[in-house]
Amino acid sequence: MHYVVIVRTDSTQDSELGHYLANVGATLEPFEGQLLAFAAPERLEGTVDYTKTAVLAFPSEQTARGWYTSPAYQDLAAWRVATMGHPVELSLVPGFN
Repeated sequence: MHYVVIVRTDSTQDSELGHYLANVGATLEPFEGQLLAFAAPERLEGTVDYTKTAVLAFPSEQTARGWYTSPAYQDLAAWRVATMGHPVELSLVPGFN
């Protein structure tokens, strides 16, 4: 079963997050993670309280958690939080076979 990580964030400019955006892909590779989407969401229904969404896919729960807890990602995430001034919303969701 694959697992999806959904990231929701605010309107911090991509130019301010250049270091994070340039390096996050390399943190996915050892865990077979893939970036499936990264853009401003189009609201179809309900309220959207965030301005950007990223969707990542991993082959298993273990690889998703391994990526998130890896020193490489945690160092990058700490940089992102310091730059943005707050954490983002990350959710882990099991997929279907």
